[in-house]
Amino acid sequence: MGAALYKDGPPPAHTGGFGEPTCRQCHADAELNDSGGSLLLGGLPGAYEPGRSYDVTVTLRRAGMLRAGFQLAARYAAGDRTGTQAGMLVPADRRTKVLRDTLSGVLYAEHSLVGTTVTAGGDSARWVLRWTAPGTSHGPVVLHVAANAANDDDSPFGDFIYARAVQVPLRRR
Repeated sequence: MGAALYKDGPPPAHTGGFGEPTCRQCHADAELNDSGGSLLLGGLPGAYEPGRSYDVTVTLRRAGMLRAGFQLAARYAAGDRTGTQAGMLVPADRRTKVLRDTLSGVLYAEHSLVGTTVTAGGDSARWVLRWTAPGTSHGPVVLHVAANAANDDDSPFGDFIYARAVQVPLRRR
């Protein structure tokens, strides 16, 4: 499948978490997390408070990229709910959207078509979304994110894929 099919967001379940593939399933030229770029998750607390909302930023950096995209999920990291949806994800602006996978019930935050644009100079892309932590305490949450630093040639070639996982423990009172 051509990369042009995913400018408005990838198919669900491509974060690299819980056995999912990353964007490398189609974009496999370079090694995952090539040293020429980086993927960061910001705005996450050291430990989450049940029901509290956090503005999460996804920042992808790679010199010369012409388009960029991402997908993120927040799921329980352990216990009887391992791998299931943890809290809520909502877009913060038109650069992101959130879809629910009909099979798993997991929410996936990802880029929209307008969200594929990169900064002037082509070295970074940034997305913001809101994560509301689970209202009841069921243990640690892990956020998995995969991102594509693309060359915008509408093919799966010449792109660089980055993936990251961040675990956020429950704040103990």
